[in-house]
Amino acid sequence: MGKLFLNITVLCCLCSIPFATQAQNKREMDLEIYKWEKRLLLLFAPAMENTVLVSQQEMIRKSQSGIAERQLEVLELVPGGNAANMRENLLRKFGVEAGSYTLLLLGKDGLEKYRSQKAVPLEEVFKIIDQMPMRRREMRKQD
Repeated sequence: MGKLFLNITVLCCLCSIPFATQAQNKREMDLEIYKWEKRLLLLFAPAMENTVLVSQQEMIRKSQSGIAERQLEVLELVPGGNAANMRENLLRKFGVEAGSYTLLLLGKDGLEKYRSQKAVPLEEVFKIIDQMPMRRREMRKQD
């Protein structure tokens, strides 16, 4: 009887591994859906009322056509923001301090290209993007 119980316990544990792995991968894969499709502008702030975040949001509102042209997705990693569910995971992944504002630009390859603790004019972000090899190819295709 004891051996049967042990076998059943081991079998149950083995059967649950794919589900645990899948859940873990889902957390890690949050940004994978954007890879090779979109560039990401990650905005980390402790609250939606953060003055630096509010300033950055205003700059973003004024630059929508440039954002669309560069295939840039803006994710607000703020409690109550459009990507709040990914916040804790990405704070750890990118080594961002939870209590302060941080802007991160990620290329389509998913790698960090730029970081700032202050609001950044989108023209500056666009210059960085426009120097990326993949973006240069996109611009040549458009011509």
